[in-house]
Amino acid sequence: MPPTPSGTLYHHTLTSLLALDEYAIRILSKYLSPKIPRDAIKRHDYFNPFLGGLPVKEKGLFGKNARYLEHNLIFGRSIQKMGTLLFCLAYAQEPGSAKVGGVWQDVKPVFAVSEMANLYTDLKEVNTFRNTRVAHVETKLDDPDEAWKAMRAWLRCLGKMAEIAG
Repeated sequence: MPPTPSGTLYHHTLTSLLALDEYAIRILSKYLSPKIPRDAIKRHDYFNPFLGGLPVKEKGLFGKNARYLEHNLIFGRSIQKMGTLLFCLAYAQEPGSAKVGGVWQDVKPVFAVSEMANLYTDLKEVNTFRNTRVAHVETKLDDPDEAWKAMRAWLRCLGKMAEIAG
C-alpha cells in the first residue's frame, strides 16, 4: 500500500460503496413482493398486523418497520432500506422472537435460512462501521490498514447481497 500523508481520512473511499441500500431493497422486494396481497384491504392488514400482545417497545419496532416495508415495496418511497433489511434479518435469526402475523409471518421463514444468517452477520458489521465511520463520522478513519480491512468486509458483503438479490 502506498504511503499517505499524515491526517488523511479514508472514509471518503467507502462512500462509493453505499450501494448497500440498493441491494437491500432488491432483496426485500425479491423475497417479499410475491407474498404481498393484491387486494387493498388484505394488503393493509398485511402491513398492519395485530400487535396487541407485544411489549410497547416491540410494538413500536414492528409497526415502524412494517411501515418502512410498505413504503418501500408498495409506494416506492426510499425509507431506511438497509435498516429495514437488518431488522427483518435480526427478527428471523432470533429463535425466541415474538410470533407476529402479517408481513412478519412471511419475513420469519424467508430470512431464517443460513444464507441470510451469513448476510446478517456481515451486514450488521458493515452497517455499524458505515454509521459510525462513514455516513456519520464519530471517529476519524485515518488508519490505512483499518480502511483496507473495512473495504474488504464491505465488498464481501456487497458480493453476498448481489448474489442473494439475483
